[in-house]
Amino acid sequence: MRNRLPPGLSAIIEVALMFAPALPAYLWLWPNVTATEWHTPAEVVTYAYFLICCLIIGLRRWNLGQLGVNRQGIGLSLGCGAIVIAIYLLGRLVTDLPLELRPLTPNRLVRKIAFYFVLVGPIEELLFRGLIYRALEEWRGARWAVLGSAVAFGLYHIGWMGALGALVTAFIGLLFGAIRWRAGGIVGLAFVHGLLDVIATEIDPGLTIKQVDQIHIVRPGFAILGDTLLLALLVFLWKSRRARPNKTV
Repeated sequence: MRNRLPPGLSAIIEVALMFAPALPAYLWLWPNVTATEWHTPAEVVTYAYFLICCLIIGLRRWNLGQLGVNRQGIGLSLGCGAIVIAIYLLGRLVTDLPLELRPLTPNRLVRKIAFYFVLVGPIEELLFRGLIYRALEEWRGARWAVLGSAVAFGLYHIGWMGALGALVTAFIGLLFGAIRWRAGGIVGLAFVHGLLDVIATEIDPGLTIKQVDQIHIVRPGFAILGDTLLLALLVFLWKSRRARPNKTV
């Protein structure tokens, strides 16, 4: 019997089903294990599982270019991503939370790059701004693609980051989705994603929800600068010319 569901909707349903076998890792393993420099083998296996499922679900309907794995808008993504990272750092400097920087040794740097630039950044971008974005865009349009992929990105992180962390992550996902909309690809975003995660884990390796609830703004000037950069980024993304969608079959 011919599948009567739109390709985008059927892809979203398959992505939802994809998460079912990963729920034990998402709900129990990641929030409770103690991270190591090499991270747990289960994390690597989980990301490999996500990658395989994304390729199986996505390539049945679209090619890699249509999923965002192309050369479109790499410079735009890197430039806008740099602004997102600057906003994140300014937001971090606004508070009275102590910085817990550790010396970044060559061995630890290689391990960080291997995990965040090879696994986390590319695979999460392929999942959220690649497959989910493309499915929602084809099913409901670009607006739903940006909003829906951001919500999914936030919910994905709620298990170990809590509601506030998920809200912040969803907002970052909203910015990344807008960049994806304008750029037309995810290659630059994958690099920015990995770099942002490295910076976040280096600045706040042991940040807890309790600490977040007790923060105070002590440098309002940084907040004003961050808000100005954010407004400028949003105006640029709204007014800049959108990349032509990749329709190659």
